[in-house]
Amino acid sequence: MATDAAAAVLGLWETAEDAVDGMAADDWTRDAPGPEPTVGDLVAHLAGDHGGVHYAAPSRLRTSLADARHREALRMAGLDVDDPVLGASCLDLCLHAHDLRTALGLPVDLAEHAPAVLAAARLVVDLAPRLLVAAVGPRAASVRLVVRAPGRDGADAAVLDRTVHVVDGHPAPARDTAPDVVDVDADALLLLLAGRRPAEAFAADGAASWSGAAADALVHRAPLAA
Repeated sequence: MATDAAAAVLGLWETAEDAVDGMAADDWTRDAPGPEPTVGDLVAHLAGDHGGVHYAAPSRLRTSLADARHREALRMAGLDVDDPVLGASCLDLCLHAHDLRTALGLPVDLAEHAPAVLAAARLVVDLAPRLLVAAVGPRAASVRLVVRAPGRDGADAAVLDRTVHVVDGHPAPARDTAPDVVDVDADALLLLLAGRRPAEAFAADGAASWSGAAADALVHRAPLAA
């Protein structure tokens, strides 16, 4: 349900705010994973990075972060679970909360926010044809994406299952040949395609597996920018 995903996003905001509340003076200059170079840059980005927020004192940044969470709550009110706006918010907060807590050396488990992770994964699966084209170029390719609930065990069923076909840089009708396969936990999918951890690390943890050249290209070269 959309309300579950929205509540999970706000939970991610709270984890981010808790992390920022506990930051020491030298934490603001720590390196951050992802596109923001430092923790201070990341917090400013979350806070909106407008009206001088980027150069504000920590107290101002904390206030701006709380204001941003309130705006996000209003924006998500009434959105459908399949709305790409909701999916984009979920993806952003999953990655930013992960990046912030990782940079600060704090534990992070996206599986605790499963509705947001699944909404974000749904958006990524919708983008799969574009990602596959970016990974393989003009050649023909077929990949089946099997995405499982965060923190799966061996008995869990797939929650998203889609086969994508591309030819000459465009989505195409299904082919007769069996597709390559990517089988991945939803939280691992987000972090893998956003470049937060290498595919081999998720494979070693049992959170991802893949077979075939097109699947290999997707997990190593799909440019999910977030």
